[in-house]
Amino acid sequence: MIGKDLKGIFFLLFFSLIIAFSYNHFSACGLALSGQWEPSKGVVSARSKTDDVNAAIQINNPEIIQQIVQDKKRIVLDVRPRELYNQGHLPGALSFPLMEFDQKIIQILDSISRQSALLVYCSSVKCTDSHIVAQRLISLGYDNVKVFSGGFGQWQEKGYEIEKYEG
Repeated sequence: MIGKDLKGIFFLLFFSLIIAFSYNHFSACGLALSGQWEPSKGVVSARSKTDDVNAAIQINNPEIIQQIVQDKKRIVLDVRPRELYNQGHLPGALSFPLMEFDQKIIQILDSISRQSALLVYCSSVKCTDSHIVAQRLISLGYDNVKVFSGGFGQWQEKGYEIEKYEG
């Protein structure tokens, strides 16, 4: 009798797991079962069906970012909320908060050529806002967009120069 009960419990558990994983797989808002969790490899993110993280456009080396900023090789966009930008940002960065994307995109389209080299960043490797903005810019025809995966947090950790909004 105990053997039969265990067999039934095992069957129910197995069948429940099959249904749960199937539902998760086919659901538009299913949970990510894999991801990139190592900060040194770029933005920490679960991989899901709606994932905006594109590892191919990331720059993970803060020394390279420092050189880009020093040499003004790219237009730098800070996509963090304006309050954080005002407290400190990369030298020469423009404030372009994700939450204001729709309101500010006309200004960007009018002032920045689609051939311009852009660098987008947010708070840290745990923030995906920079990737969301980068993907939106790419979809609007900007084809030279990179993301600083370490963001402002890594910039500060390295002790690099920051600017504060004086306004």
